[in-house]
Amino acid sequence: MKRNLLFIVLMSCSTFLLAQPELDSWIMTTGYAKYTTGGPTITMADSGDVQRVCYNTTDVYIQATGLAGTYTMGPWVGNPNIPSGQNYTFRLPRNPQQQTGPKTTVPLFGSVGVAVNGVVFFGYGDARSYKASTGTNEPNGDGNWYSDAWVSEGSTMDGNGNGHPQQQGAYHYHANPIQLYSTAGTSHSPIIGFAYDGYPVYGPFGYANAMDSTSGISRMVPGYTLRSITDRSTLPGGSPSVPAGPSLSAYALGTYIQDYEFTGTGDLDEYNGRWCVTPEYPGPVGTYAYFMSTDSNGDPKFPYLFAAEYYGQVTTTGTNNTIPGNVTCGMVTNVPQLQQHEEVNIYPNPASDQITIEYGNQLPNQVIVMNALGEVVYSDQPAQTVNVSRLPAGIYQLILQYDNQLVNHKFVKH
Repeated sequence: MKRNLLFIVLMSCSTFLLAQPELDSWIMTTGYAKYTTGGPTITMADSGDVQRVCYNTTDVYIQATGLAGTYTMGPWVGNPNIPSGQNYTFRLPRNPQQQTGPKTTVPLFGSVGVAVNGVVFFGYGDARSYKASTGTNEPNGDGNWYSDAWVSEGSTMDGNGNGHPQQQGAYHYHANPIQLYSTAGTSHSPIIGFAYDGYPVYGPFGYANAMDSTSGISRMVPGYTLRSITDRSTLPGGSPSVPAGPSLSAYALGTYIQDYEFTGTGDLDEYNGRWCVTPEYPGPVGTYAYFMSTDSNGDPKFPYLFAAEYYGQVTTTGTNNTIPGNVTCGMVTNVPQLQQHEEVNIYPNPASDQITIEYGNQLPNQVIVMNALGEVVYSDQPAQTVNVSRLPAGIYQLILQYDNQLVNHKFVKH
């Protein structure tokens, strides 16, 4: 289901209904987030998508769980992590400005922007770099040749949205969030998110002529290409790599971020954007906009979302912001509340021998325990205690089935 079907927004101020993309581009739906690890679909305790939008004259504040709500997340082949609500509050400038001095670096990994459904964009690195002494890519590598996250982790991302959760449960996109735009390429792509400098991020299709909305539709080609190198003794720009990176026979060209260089041969600049008109920012002024990069087959293409630096001024603190008092707010209404789920209490957590369950005012029909691979390791009628002593150490889901709905709690087995 595409994003243009998904807007359910009730605001207290009529001006919110005007064309103000930083305010009215967000997906706000009513319902709980869902995921699967290959078994049953799990309904989470957290709402999906964006829950609240607040704004004043200078900033917009977005509250979200960081979970997709319009599609079922997962499964993640080879990734044992499961998503959890993150309680994000984003702050974005309503009038973004170009950074005329030294640019702000886009982190290689971690949160770098936010999608319109409240899921975070991550950088194009996977937190590992090549370590010459071991000949492997490691979290504490030499820091010269960083693994490309899509190349190294793309196979672990879900087929529904091209996202996956990291160790703390933060579901995120590195590239190509396919549920947020149309792949047809017959019209200008919608806004799929915003960078932390406040400028919009579009899908892969824009106007063929940057400042002419009548010029037809074209896939935006990034200006980065693979370097023409026979070894990894030099970094982009020509500085020596000390120590040198791996041979091309050990790790193919394209494995690392530093395997690419900006040549300016595409439609987009070194920040992976351009100044242009769009449906939301018409002429004659337009806006600066980032574009998601795909190849002619629709597959992710380097640098995916953002490159090494932001185009604009970055004043946000990422995902943990405080909403001031002088704001106007609107929020999703009619999200059903599962009182019996909210009252459930599990202890001890972590557990070694057994867990005790306090069910609240309604018993479930069935109690299920599922491991990180989506395998059911326990299933029975509701009981006060569940013996977990024989389970291997790890993270498990305690799933309570109420009629046709599944809700879950996470626990850790020592």
